[in-house]
Amino acid sequence: MSHDGSWTMTFVPRALLAFLVSGAVSFGVSGAKSSPSAKLILEVMNRHFTVGRKIRSVYLRVYSDGTAECHTVKYTGDETDDGPDIVKQKTLAPGELQSLEAVLYNPELLQVKKRYGLTHPVVDSWMEWDIKVPHGWRKEKIKVLNFSPASARKENQPYPPALLKLGCLIWKLRNDGFGDEAYGIDDCKRALGIQ
Repeated sequence: MSHDGSWTMTFVPRALLAFLVSGAVSFGVSGAKSSPSAKLILEVMNRHFTVGRKIRSVYLRVYSDGTAECHTVKYTGDETDDGPDIVKQKTLAPGELQSLEAVLYNPELLQVKKRYGLTHPVVDSWMEWDIKVPHGWRKEKIKVLNFSPASARKENQPYPPALLKLGCLIWKLRNDGFGDEAYGIDDCKRALGIQ
């Protein structure tokens, strides 16, 4: 991880990653942390549903020290266990971390539904985010299928403002980190105050 805030890339063989993750889970740790005192403040797991398969990958993790990490999103499920899993890490600028914390600790986020379904028809494939936000002794868990602010608005089922802002910020952090998501749609620009 770079001290200048730029993203670094690490290749971890999937077999080693699975071993490390299973060991981390058994000790109650969730992922690699940049410092021992850092706590997980946001975790987004992606599930790609396609032709009866559920393909899971780490979409985004952010820690209290500002460390953010993104992993390769798996689409086919045929990725080999010993193939590389690309992990990119970045330290958020203090302002970015403060903005994220403001969204995560917004009391309105505690009032959103626990599940948001598809807002438009799909044929055979969709993505689902499992969002976890630890709040002291409990975790706020939200499932969102195919996060799409424009589709939700078009179907007259817009996301609540707190969820819209969180989803758009997840897209932004993922794009800033991994460069594989386009979040620049008008709904997200307005929600995040981006011109």
